[in-house]
Amino acid sequence: MEEKKLRGLSGSTLKWIAVITMAIDHFAAVVLLGRLYSERAWGAGIWSRQCYWDLRIIGRLAFPIYCFLICEGYRHTRSLRGYLLRLLGFALLSELPFDLAFQRAWFDLSAQNVFFTLALGLSAIALWETLRRDREGEALVRSSIAAALACAVLCAAGELLHTDYGSMGVLLILVMWLLRDQPLWRIPAAAAIFASMALFFRSSWVELFALAAFIPIGLYNGTRGRQMKYLFYVFYPVHLLLLCGVRYFLF
Repeated sequence: MEEKKLRGLSGSTLKWIAVITMAIDHFAAVVLLGRLYSERAWGAGIWSRQCYWDLRIIGRLAFPIYCFLICEGYRHTRSLRGYLLRLLGFALLSELPFDLAFQRAWFDLSAQNVFFTLALGLSAIALWETLRRDREGEALVRSSIAAALACAVLCAAGELLHTDYGSMGVLLILVMWLLRDQPLWRIPAAAAIFASMALFFRSSWVELFALAAFIPIGLYNGTRGRQMKYLFYVFYPVHLLLLCGVRYFLF
């Protein structure tokens, strides 16, 4: 007798949602923003600006889903070292396309791509779990303080390195891990983080729309789904290069 398919969304489906919404967001940020800054485009400015912000709002779903998938990746990976090296490898590979797309330069240290943020977040989870493992009583308290300080250093690294989403991005990954078994608490915690980004880190108000990502996250059924691991990694630098090409030919 065949097993019934689980209802809800698999991990691979979540990845596709993240990839598609990220591509929509980057199309607005790389291509449409070029149109808005083009002198000839301001004549049709109202439509262009509205379209730009609508696409950026859709794109807010991507990052929280990626953060959730990092937590799931840590939970199920057979090699933490391999997982971390893979993130760092694609971070380096993606930096040139990222700089060309968002900084319009071949090399720019003012901002680093999201793979660096994801790697820092994964490191924060690993440090938290490693430092607190098999501890009890006062030893657990001391190790928890040490783990919190280590994670604070990683959050600070995200800010100092100017990674995408910075310290708040690293913190979001860690918080989603700590609340992995308390899904109802994840939403207000994430809301506080995105509100902080919007209010105190001079980020845009559209970041608050990222909370909509918890709808597909809440539908996750715990299965991996069809695995196309490297496709999702390779997509990031490739789509940025393609968007750069589109912008170049249009503007």
